[in-house]
Amino acid sequence: MKCNNNNPEPNTLSEVSWPDNVLIFQPPDPTADPDTISAEILKIKERIKPTQDPSKVLENGTLDYNSENHFSTKHYALLFAPGTYPDCDFQVGYYVQAAGLGAAATDVSFTGKTSGPSVPALNKYLESSEYSTVPYDGAGICLDTFWRAAENFSVAAEAPLRWAVSQAAPLRRVHVKNDVEFGDGGAYASGGVFANGYVGGHVNYIAQQQWFTRNVEFGGKASGGSWNLTFSGCTGGVPQAGKMEGNPNIRITVENQPVVRVEKPFVVLTEDKKWELHVPQATRDFTSGPALDGSTGDRRDFSRVKVCKMRPDDKDAMDIEAYNVLDKVDETITAELQAALDEGKDLVMCPGTFYLTRALEIKFPNQVILGLGLATLIAPQDGSPCVRVRANVPGVRIAGITVEGSMQKKSPSMISNAFGSTNSDGVRSLIDFGEPGKADPGDSKNPGALVDIFARVGGINLEREKVMTDTLIRVHSGNVVGDNLWLWRADHVQLREGEEPNDPSLALYHQVRSGECGVKNALEVKGNDVHMYGLFCEHTTEHQLVWSGSRGGVSFFQCELPYDVVKGDFDGFAGYKIEDSVESHKGQGIGVYSNFQVDAVVGGSGFLHPVKDEISLTHPFTVFLDGNVGSGIKTIVNNEGESANVEAKGKPRRLQD
Repeated sequence: MKCNNNNPEPNTLSEVSWPDNVLIFQPPDPTADPDTISAEILKIKERIKPTQDPSKVLENGTLDYNSENHFSTKHYALLFAPGTYPDCDFQVGYYVQAAGLGAAATDVSFTGKTSGPSVPALNKYLESSEYSTVPYDGAGICLDTFWRAAENFSVAAEAPLRWAVSQAAPLRRVHVKNDVEFGDGGAYASGGVFANGYVGGHVNYIAQQQWFTRNVEFGGKASGGSWNLTFSGCTGGVPQAGKMEGNPNIRITVENQPVVRVEKPFVVLTEDKKWELHVPQATRDFTSGPALDGSTGDRRDFSRVKVCKMRPDDKDAMDIEAYNVLDKVDETITAELQAALDEGKDLVMCPGTFYLTRALEIKFPNQVILGLGLATLIAPQDGSPCVRVRANVPGVRIAGITVEGSMQKKSPSMISNAFGSTNSDGVRSLIDFGEPGKADPGDSKNPGALVDIFARVGGINLEREKVMTDTLIRVHSGNVVGDNLWLWRADHVQLREGEEPNDPSLALYHQVRSGECGVKNALEVKGNDVHMYGLFCEHTTEHQLVWSGSRGGVSFFQCELPYDVVKGDFDGFAGYKIEDSVESHKGQGIGVYSNFQVDAVVGGSGFLHPVKDEISLTHPFTVFLDGNVGSGIKTIVNNEGESANVEAKGKPRRLQD
């Protein structure tokens, strides 16, 4: 990768200027007396408290965190320097990332009785009679504990590490001595990702509908879950593939040896107080078990890394007009980001929102864009993507960012040749990996990667009728790896000031309806040798996933069809569509769900694919989650299999055991 060394960036602890929403913690002196250590830990927890979800103590004594920050624009990164943090327990809120700064996961250790990051169920004050997704009074909800993350640390606490989340809330690169719980009592939860870890005790998936676990070593057993548990590259006490004893609804899918492995880049603070960006090496050999010691990969000094900061005066999403006006500040920030990329530098995006006025183009092999604190890129308003990777540029890593659709309008400051997009085919998107119509086989020894990428249209922006794109992510290049992608057309968005909810049984938000938050497809894959590990596609109005490249595959797929379509609008569309031109493809642990709320819509098939020897689907299923009486999914695969309808609510329909 070319880099202009004549324009170096600062790289030491004292030189790098982080914004106030990047909180850097130093461990207490382990030789100090216990009272001093406790006082230092208390100071850390007090600094973290403003980043947590709002909370109050209920009458029964439960500390209840709520979802008021669900569509907040405030983001934070909690970065822990190497060392030991005894009895340092804290809740990880919306748009918060907790991460260790060690080269190895064990360099940052949380010890004691209860210690380390956690996520409980939210909104335990809600009563089941008033809110339809609460199973019983006091249970709370895990269905929308989205947009948070924790990585690169170890936990040697007595209490379990509780990570009761759903989509867009990864737990990765962790070493846990005892137990991990991916739920909170009977609170409903809709699935997440645990990647590259070690657990010495019991892993309990509790009430998770589905879950994807990749490259984790199980020192104990695993239990729990509802419908779909998929394990890829895991070692130790991995459950046996097939049916789970005592739970007829669940299937376990085990992929012993994934095709390829590309771990997420991460930030390190060295012993001599210098910042580094570590970029793990891609491998097709060491694809099973965890990689937690940091022994392989490229260590990049921060003199080659631009630390990117959001605008100093964040916009108020409740001010509809002002929020959607791009100004000189946005133009300047966008230009600075592109200039750094053009110099061959990597970007570390600080927490916050970046309102792009043009697509960021990656032109050099091996460049990295890494987000901290779920940094969010708002797409240009002419339909161009947030990020475009040029064709034949291998080894690019894009990780840890949220990309969001914008209000579409033409502006004289935009550079597109025609209203719609600067993509050469005119199709609007949020990320284009490769370029339409340009041959790009990629590099099997140096694949590109999308890691912890969360795409959405709708949510914060109150111009819900004008926020749109065509396809959330498109992969034109070959040899690209996806690791934990949640591609979401919003099913719910925040209420406007004074607006009443349009569904009283789901009164916290506005439920999206036809004509709002427009997106046709979640993911389109045209490149060959593309592999997705942990793919979530939801609510787009046509095919959710469209795959036309060969020799690729998906390990774990969770899909909800659109809630708001009416009869006739969804005819012929599926959750998982493999084009007739594809010669080989493998899908493993894959489910499609219906919740047609507005009309008695019946989807044809959850999965559609050409019948060929080298195309296989393992444990495909459909589920009627909820919805209009008479709605559902008629068949499972290629117009075969039982109907998922109200008579089988919450029970998977499968072709075979």
